[in-house]
Amino acid sequence: MGVSFIISTVIHLAVFLLLLWWGQLFPPTMAVQETYYVDVVNLPVANPRAGSPTQKGDNAEAPPPPAPESTLSMPSPQRPNAKGRAATTEKDEKSETSSDAAFAERMAKLENKAASQQEEAALEQLRKRLRTTGSGKAGMPAGRGSEAGSDYTSYIQSRLKDALNQTNDYDSNNPMVYVHLYIGTDGKVIRQKIEQSTGDKRFELAVQRAIEMAGDKLVPPPSHKVFEGKFRFRPKEVSRSKP
Repeated sequence: MGVSFIISTVIHLAVFLLLLWWGQLFPPTMAVQETYYVDVVNLPVANPRAGSPTQKGDNAEAPPPPAPESTLSMPSPQRPNAKGRAATTEKDEKSETSSDAAFAERMAKLENKAASQQEEAALEQLRKRLRTTGSGKAGMPAGRGSEAGSDYTSYIQSRLKDALNQTNDYDSNNPMVYVHLYIGTDGKVIRQKIEQSTGDKRFELAVQRAIEMAGDKLVPPPSHKVFEGKFRFRPKEVSRSKP
């Protein structure tokens, strides 16, 4: 039993060492996951189409529901008791009938007036909504592309913000860097110039790495000219600004 136990221990140890040596000699390959940018309707795009930035889509806005009819209850005329009803004359009956007809006509006029006021209020509300809502396709008033969105500057700002979220690093409490960016006609960053900074070197390096990362996947400017833009970088924030 003792010899068998020793032989089993030696075999298991040898197998373990062999597996350890094999793992160091041939490390497992890890798949590199790339970041892909997907533009949807409400995200900035490089070359937006012409349209209205306030329009939600091409679907026509549904008209408001019809105004409910005004229900005005007509009070029932007071009827005399049995003794009085026996004593009424034919003249009194005719007078009462004409009075009821006049009262019913007056109530009908009031109902028509209330319905007209409700319809006018609904139409006025629809006119206000049409004045504040764009018409046609969603896009930019001066756009000439085929996609809905904002403009090329907003597109660059969005890409820089996504990249800065991955490279964000700083030492100070409130670092800030202003960068003048130049993008060539092929979509490559040809120059970046720091015009103002709070002095946080780690954050400046993070901003430069973010610009390089975003610059690898930019589309060319739709104007086919060199793009210039000034951007303000803060931790997890990129905005268009001037120093």
